[in-house]
Amino acid sequence: MLDARKNVSRWLILVVLIGFSGCSSHEHTSEAVTDHANIAVTIWTDQTELFFEYPPMLAGQEGETWAVHVTRMTDFKPVTEGKLIISMQSEDGRVFTFGADAPARPGIFLPAPSMEESGVYRVSMEVVSPQLTDKIVVGEITVFAEESDIPADQAENGRALSFLKEQQWPIDFGVQKVGSNKVFNTIQVSGSITAADGRVASVATPVSGILSADDNLNAPSPGDHVRKGQVLAIISPVGGENSYATTFARVEKLSRDVDRLERLYDVEAIPEIQIVEARHDLKLALAALQGMGGDSEDGYNFIARAPIGGIVSTRKLVPGDYVEVGDELFSLHDPSRIWLNVDLPSRYASTASTLKEISFTVEGGSRTHTTSGVVSIGDALDSVARTLPVVFEVENSERALKIGMFAEGLARIGGQTDGITIASSAIQYEDGQPVAYVQTEGESFERRALVLGATDGTNTVIENGIDVGEYVVTKGAYQIYLASLGNSEFGEGHAH
Repeated sequence: MLDARKNVSRWLILVVLIGFSGCSSHEHTSEAVTDHANIAVTIWTDQTELFFEYPPMLAGQEGETWAVHVTRMTDFKPVTEGKLIISMQSEDGRVFTFGADAPARPGIFLPAPSMEESGVYRVSMEVVSPQLTDKIVVGEITVFAEESDIPADQAENGRALSFLKEQQWPIDFGVQKVGSNKVFNTIQVSGSITAADGRVASVATPVSGILSADDNLNAPSPGDHVRKGQVLAIISPVGGENSYATTFARVEKLSRDVDRLERLYDVEAIPEIQIVEARHDLKLALAALQGMGGDSEDGYNFIARAPIGGIVSTRKLVPGDYVEVGDELFSLHDPSRIWLNVDLPSRYASTASTLKEISFTVEGGSRTHTTSGVVSIGDALDSVARTLPVVFEVENSERALKIGMFAEGLARIGGQTDGITIASSAIQYEDGQPVAYVQTEGESFERRALVLGATDGTNTVIENGIDVGEYVVTKGAYQIYLASLGNSEFGEGHAH
């Protein structure tokens, strides 16, 4: 047991040592500045995150390596090709140019600028690459005349967590600049997905008969898409008084009688009353046939057609089977637009009329869906559950939402709250406390405890913990958390 503890201790020490060595393993050519820590600078633009470390510069000394990390803000991946140009402008306007023709490794350029004269220089860097073109104003850098002019190193931020570029680049990582915005006031609700009225149908047989095996082998199956009017089943009706076959035969006979009597009436061979009565009898027979769901052009077989376009939910048809009047053959639903049924807690019932939309997720999924409108708001509370039924319509052309799914979401109700906002995806919960990770430098982060305000599901108001202009981690925060625990998987350093 003691040996095991020793091994764990050695492992932790090794991780810590590796972490400290991450960005300070440059090989210095001048002993005059080896006692001074590298200076780290991070600049964000719309296109680029520029993070570089450089040693204090002494006039007349051979240039030491700068480790310049270039990350694309579009996907937070490293620039892997192209060149870096560094311009240093002196106080009298002279411009000195340095650079690197290509990254030494993905995302890392290693130029070594040197200056003969001391002074304050205005520095800019330009990245020219097929992946990115950007000119970044860095600011002022001092070149010191003597080693004694170099200021003492500043104390390190004890709250800083190290997470290196080589750890950020391979994972799904991202940061976002914090701003001040309006967030709609919301309440948390739950509900279920159901078919919309008019978009669900049951196909039952209005006749008794045989489902001929030959005619029904290709009948649609559950999950198949059918169009309105498509043939679903063919039934050979059985005979008998008032049966489908008898009614169809009567329609045929009366149609022939009407044709014959019309010819006789045209030559004034019969009185008008006979043709009027014959037409009346045919009209009644056709109504009886259509009441059974038949058509005078379908023949003696009964043709069951889809009353709506949509998806086959269930199929009970068995080729060769005998069916009775009223037996269900299929159920159909149109999933292109569905309903979200929500039970609104009674304390919000008085403000139900202000409901606008719901952003929600369904069981087993992380994708956020949004309703497209309010269908109805109930007028009475459920006396037991003390909830008010509200129905929302949801566009579902991709068929991602399935009938019967449970949903959890945020209903937009009332007005808006203005304040410092961050993406809700940036918020983590550690021991029940909401936190976020703020990028203070390219490879340094701080864990911030948060006080949360209103949220619309996508963005959340932060009442305390983060300031406007800071960069908060929206993707990869959990990996930073693991690295802060000394997890070896995330603890390897890097040498430039």
